[in-house]
Amino acid sequence: MPTKVLPTIETFAWFREVLLRHGFREISTVEFKKDFRRLKLIAPSPRDGREAGFQFSSNGLEVVVWTTFLTQHGYARETDAGWVLIKDGDNPRYFKMLRRTKNFLRNLLYYAIIAQRRAKNRPLCDLCDKRMKIAFGKGIKSRYWSCTDSSHARNKTSKSWDTGLSPAAIDFLKPERRRKARYVAKLRAEGKNPGTAIKRRKGWTVGRPENIVSKR
Repeated sequence: MPTKVLPTIETFAWFREVLLRHGFREISTVEFKKDFRRLKLIAPSPRDGREAGFQFSSNGLEVVVWTTFLTQHGYARETDAGWVLIKDGDNPRYFKMLRRTKNFLRNLLYYAIIAQRRAKNRPLCDLCDKRMKIAFGKGIKSRYWSCTDSSHARNKTSKSWDTGLSPAAIDFLKPERRRKARYVAKLRAEGKNPGTAIKRRKGWTVGRPENIVSKR
């Protein structure tokens, strides 16, 4: 298991400055409390304070970044993980979890900017010109762009999840994808099913699902 390296005030200040410069904004306490109340959110485990979060909106999608850093205290939670999500309304359609190891904030920044580019470059359907939706692939974490509009139900269109990404962004993702492919092959060779850890992970509970907003 890699050594845990928590962000400091200095490294978080750098991260915040760069993220804001790229067009993200910090999620306010008022916003967080209203969503918490509206959805009656219940954390999977007790936690102290409210971590700093950032948000970016484009083409009907929201990119949300959770940092584990408690700005009011000046330190990160002892037990937690960073997250980058792409949401359609209140519905998470993509997520990336990052453990706090060496270069945690640097990697969190890169994944946040890549998610931002996905939202900015959300493709349109070649048949009906509607925004394509984030669809789930065969793998646990695989995604692609899809349009299933009823006007062309028999001619479903899809595009690569990497549509609109720069060559530099794809190069950044390649090493992780190779590691993931090797890991999946190893599990299958051992007769195990990939993704069991993700399925076991307990997430936040929505106590008021009737208040979920979906833009889909």
